[in-house]
Amino acid sequence: MSTGADCHIREVAENQWHYTLQCYPYGATGEYDRYGPFPTEQDAIDHLSDNHANPGGWCSSSFRERGHQE
Repeated sequence: MSTGADCHIREVAENQWHYTLQCYPYGATGEYDRYGPFPTEQDAIDHLSDNHANPGGWCSSSFRERGHQE
């Protein structure tokens, strides 16, 4: 079972991943907790899985996907 919390995993700079997780009560607040930085997206996902209830999915975007060039 999932919580339905809003969750976003985002690379804010090269090799600096963070995730934001909506605070309780899920769906009724615009407040988020932020975690990171992590060196990889998978490290952020692992931290989320190891430390929080399943939000039921998330959005993910890399630094490069958002149009940043090296």
